[in-house]
Amino acid sequence: MKKSFSNLHILLIGKFMSLFASNLFTFIAGLTVLTTSGSGLQFAIVLLAGTLPRILLSPFAGAYADKLNRKRVIVNMETLNGMLFLLAGISSLIWTFNVPAYLLITALLSVFSTFLSVTLSSSIPLLFKEEELQRTNSLIQSIISFSSIGTPLLAGALFKILPISVFLFSSAVLFFIAGLVATQLKFQTRDIQETSQSTWKEVQSGFQYLKKQRVLWTIALLATFLNFFFVASEVLFPIAALQEIGVSPLQFGFLESMFAIGFLVASLLHALPFFKIKYRLSTMRSALIALSLLFIGPAIPLYFTFNVLPAILFFSFFALLSGLFVIRANIPIQMYLQTNTDPNYLGRVMGVLESLAMGITPLGFILFGFLSDLIPVALLYTICMICLLSLTLISMHRIRHDIQAERAEVQSIERIS
Repeated sequence: MKKSFSNLHILLIGKFMSLFASNLFTFIAGLTVLTTSGSGLQFAIVLLAGTLPRILLSPFAGAYADKLNRKRVIVNMETLNGMLFLLAGISSLIWTFNVPAYLLITALLSVFSTFLSVTLSSSIPLLFKEEELQRTNSLIQSIISFSSIGTPLLAGALFKILPISVFLFSSAVLFFIAGLVATQLKFQTRDIQETSQSTWKEVQSGFQYLKKQRVLWTIALLATFLNFFFVASEVLFPIAALQEIGVSPLQFGFLESMFAIGFLVASLLHALPFFKIKYRLSTMRSALIALSLLFIGPAIPLYFTFNVLPAILFFSFFALLSGLFVIRANIPIQMYLQTNTDPNYLGRVMGVLESLAMGITPLGFILFGFLSDLIPVALLYTICMICLLSLTLISMHRIRHDIQAERAEVQSIERIS
């Protein structure tokens, strides 16, 4: 127990440092480009520079995670990020950064962070026992949520006061601390499969392994479409709140923060024994169906012409409820992947999943941005809800026997014990 407890503290501290450093720069870079250039296109290009490497490199990051020393990869990637920001900070004292500089730093950060996140995600089962996975995954989600709330608040408050070099050096220090902390992680020993295959062949083998696992492949495809429709919400929600309802920018900022608060509260609740997940696939099914039905939420104030205050209250409740069910679906999915994937394929499976989920997001932004000019937002939300619910029900029907088998297995173990 001592080793796992120590690993948990080490992992959470390192994860927070790394996330805070990354989010700090991402927020400042976007804000700087937007305020100095005034160009939405240049801002979008910077965002793309942070997304594209993750889409392209995640499967390769997974392949390297499976055949290299995971601890060394984590420490090296944290250190490389620290060195990147140290050099960027020194450079910022000499030159004035423009858009290409932010593009370069963002792209390199994305490359290093892709290898880091895929390796770290696939390492969880090698750091913790199976009965500790729910609490671990819940606390990691809470760290992610807390960082997404705190970083914009701090960076936004200090943006006009401090020069960019301070933010760059601060990120460097945080990454170096994360790398130092990661050296204390204690992995379970595992046999690394020696292979003469090229990296590309290993990526293909990971994809083929995933396709052969009916439940894992179904989850992978459903996660891809879920991400596609959540991109729709990212495009449509600002239109619904700002343009259709007429909330102020300050009120909209509050509503956006409510989603992160919902994730944080739900993550912390799932770390408690009361919220222990007994049936992973069954819990995932219930949460995904609830999420699909909830998707129409932002359209309700539009259909019934809510005033601003009732709409804000409704949107806030919707955000908190969405956060609960997103976490309720994510945690059993993560636990199932971590415990039902061959350890020698964990990295590749995680890499392929991340690439599939993120690869469809650019299409979602373009498609729903285009459709929002042609179709009423409320109707778009309704169409998305129907599509999402249909896909969820079809996917869950495909693995219904696995859901029943897992429930029967758990009940059998309970009777024996």
